[in-house]
Amino acid sequence: MTDDRAGSDLSGLWHGFYNMPRSGPPTPFEAELLDTGGLLSGETSEEGDTPDCHGLTLHAVIEGRRSGDLVSFTKRYDYLPRADYAIAYEGMLAPGEDEIEGRWTIPGVWSGTFLMVRARRDEAVEEGKVEEKVPTGR
Repeated sequence: MTDDRAGSDLSGLWHGFYNMPRSGPPTPFEAELLDTGGLLSGETSEEGDTPDCHGLTLHAVIEGRRSGDLVSFTKRYDYLPRADYAIAYEGMLAPGEDEIEGRWTIPGVWSGTFLMVRARRDEAVEEGKVEEKVPTGR
């Protein structure tokens, strides 16, 4: 059986959200993915969603893989109160390769759902062009 997505590349900016297992609004996040032949790496950022981190921007590192339509990765926060556990994400890549939908799990603790949508390619290019002008004082 051949992998009809062998040439896929999920690299780029993704917007997403995850749902907690209890009531409450979804938590939005952004992910910057690098896809190297099906091996995924990258970073995420999101606003803190619990009282201990409310108002903070949380960052995490992700690593995983893409195999056909299946996408799986592990997310680890750099925020110390959350650094002691890994969150496993597993989802399906939609036709068009611009959406990933699935479940996240903290083994033995809880789980929920997530959805990621690839940013328009021109949006990702524009974000890469943003630069700050610093006066030289002359």
